[in-house]
Amino acid sequence: MSFMSRSIPTLVPPVLALGLFILVSAALRPVLPPDETRYLTVAWEMLVNRDFVVPTFNFAAYHHKPPLLFWLIDLSWAIFGVSRVAALAAVFAISATVMVLTRRLADELFPGDATLLDRVGWATLGNAVFVIYGGLILFDLLLTACILGALIALLVHARSPSWRWIAIAGVAIGLGVLSKGPVVYLFLFWPIATYPLWRTERQALSPRAFWQSAGLAVLVSLLPVAAWIVPALVETNGEFARSLIWDQTAGRISGSLSSSHARPFWFYLPLLPVFAMPWIFSPYVWAVYKGAMKRPVAALRDVWRSAPALRLLALWFVPVVASFSLIAGKQPHYLVPLLPAAVLASAYVMCAIRVKLIRIGAAIILGLTVLGQAGAALSIFPNYDLAPLARLVAARTGPVAFVGDYQGELGFLGRLRRPLDVIESAQVERWLGDHPTGMLVAIALRQGESLPGRQLFDAPFALDRHMVASEGVLPPAALNTRPVADRAR
Repeated sequence: MSFMSRSIPTLVPPVLALGLFILVSAALRPVLPPDETRYLTVAWEMLVNRDFVVPTFNFAAYHHKPPLLFWLIDLSWAIFGVSRVAALAAVFAISATVMVLTRRLADELFPGDATLLDRVGWATLGNAVFVIYGGLILFDLLLTACILGALIALLVHARSPSWRWIAIAGVAIGLGVLSKGPVVYLFLFWPIATYPLWRTERQALSPRAFWQSAGLAVLVSLLPVAAWIVPALVETNGEFARSLIWDQTAGRISGSLSSSHARPFWFYLPLLPVFAMPWIFSPYVWAVYKGAMKRPVAALRDVWRSAPALRLLALWFVPVVASFSLIAGKQPHYLVPLLPAAVLASAYVMCAIRVKLIRIGAAIILGLTVLGQAGAALSIFPNYDLAPLARLVAARTGPVAFVGDYQGELGFLGRLRRPLDVIESAQVERWLGDHPTGMLVAIALRQGESLPGRQLFDAPFALDRHMVASEGVLPPAALNTRPVADRAR
């Protein structure tokens, strides 16, 4: 029986539940700044410019991320029309692919273990990390899918050597580079390098042959990357590649990049339990393994010796976390591609628990998330709804300046086809002098800060932030805000 015929019956319910969750979540929350607004704006400008080689942001070259996610969103828009729902169709496809490939990896690592395989879909859907990121417009689950594709291909190649699997692994790695850059090589380095430690009789290739095959896959991965980067080099005279590959990668590693999010080396340690939620709180899990908890060191040693698949998962998860801890730039979502390792370990631990209980647990975590979003929709989320402001800006025919750090808050939502002037607060007086009929927009003013000649409104973005728009262009009620101060020109 093929993998697809075995997996479809058990994966259809969780995949459908995932789709329903993403739709409900999108109905309850706005497009969230800064990440979702920024990436949707980049995809929108690609479509407007009809340039699918060099991404732009505010109609200037955007060298922070490669284009694969933008391509997928634009493809969905080409099929379904430009809308947020159509963009989320691409996100759903990515998240569902992660679910399918995680089960395929389980099938490769735990062959014939139907009990574990039946639990993988629901264990993925109910995982806290997957619930958080499964419906967001971000790059990390796309990178996860590429890593899974490459790792599965290499595992199959180790069991049944074929040039086809080397090619598939190479293409998957290349797509990983196109999704989030060279970091894909770090995620794959450790499971490849530690091959002798988790290899079993099922893997026919010797370590040397396996490493040579992985090296060939890396070479193949350069082909899809070159197919994009060479035209980008030609179009930007090399500046785009230098900024993307060197400035971004080296800057984030060293923490010197202004947006690198430099944090202490222990930053990820408190976040690791999230990968085991909500299952770590289940009394059924603790009841099944309460004997092992009495002798945890011996239990871990026994599992290490008897379960090569768990050795692979551990040698994938732990060294990658350690590697990221040594890198100055840190964000919680950087570890999302380790989600499949955590899910498979959870499914292994829960093999003695009825799948019905795991399904109920996944439904509970999804339900609680929806209830939380419903509460936020009545309280917090309206402060982040920038669509009215974006429509106001789009209706302007005169010049518009954005004061502060622009993160695409207006581009996609307003379907803008021209760049905004982005200025600092110190430049406001001069800009107004040059554009006396111009409009200022800001969403990041400090409490009590004002701009000359404009109406100040309560925050539609965050509790400690403000929006500033031109006096008299639109009444405050149209923006669902109330004026807190009037300032004469």
